[in-house]
Amino acid sequence: MFDRLVRMQHFGLPTRLLDVSRNALVALYFATAPGPVGGTPSDGKVTAFEIQQERVKYYDSDSVSCLANLANMTSEEKADIYQLWGTLKGDISDDRNIKKFNENGVIKRLHQFIKAEKPYFLPIINPIDLFKPYYVHPKMSNRRILAQSGAFILYGINAPKKIYIPNPINETRFIVPKDEKSTIRKELENIGINESTLFPEIDKAAARIKNQYKKK
Repeated sequence: MFDRLVRMQHFGLPTRLLDVSRNALVALYFATAPGPVGGTPSDGKVTAFEIQQERVKYYDSDSVSCLANLANMTSEEKADIYQLWGTLKGDISDDRNIKKFNENGVIKRLHQFIKAEKPYFLPIINPIDLFKPYYVHPKMSNRRILAQSGAFILYGINAPKKIYIPNPINETRFIVPKDEKSTIRKELENIGINESTLFPEIDKAAARIKNQYKKK
């Protein structure tokens, strides 16, 4: 299911994935996008994520399968999972709560989706694992992901504010002034970071060549 979400993201469909890059200059390229033609210029923004090791997963991990398969659940079922959280007493990760959580019908349905791709999956989900995001290393088989040093942050169900989620993913934001965007884009071009290198599909390369001749 994670692979399907990546493909959906690639073609512009909304998913529970957030595109990120391990290369700050790639992030800067996207932050300097000029915006829609005729629109009001605005500042860009680069967000740096501080990822704790406990939040790092690979595309084939069971934790990733649990969160990715939430996409198969209806809005009502996800709301039921949110409500189910509130019925757990004390330490939500103790054995009694985990057993109660996994015996619920809506969680058993989630088990079915996960087991469809991983028959060996043990139907024991720690409740807290459905509410915290993970930084995910994807398969390195997609040309665009390779070109952009790409990865993803995979989000679960929004946790209630009163619930403490350990090892949070902290964010630091850097503003890119709108008046500097054009200059930064030219500097990135000089070191080989442009549309045709970040989007290696042939149509992007053709568009860049066309735009170069237009300027002349």
